[in-house]
Amino acid sequence: MILEIFQSGKSLNRFEAERLGDHCLHSTISTLRGKGYRFYDAWELIQTRFGGVRVKRYIYAGLPT
Repeated sequence: MILEIFQSGKSLNRFEAERLGDHCLHSTISTLRGKGYRFYDAWELIQTRFGGVRVKRYIYAGLPT
């Protein structure tokens, strides 16, 4: 399901993925990368009730050519 979300053009960070049922997005990305899928990632700062938190946003870049 997460791969389909990425393939639809949506990018995700760990908090967004959590709401979709993925409790460990970085592990999911690692597994997908191991299968040949490519992702860009970039740090972003988001605000939580505890203050600012740095998380990675993952963007699907397709399969290698």
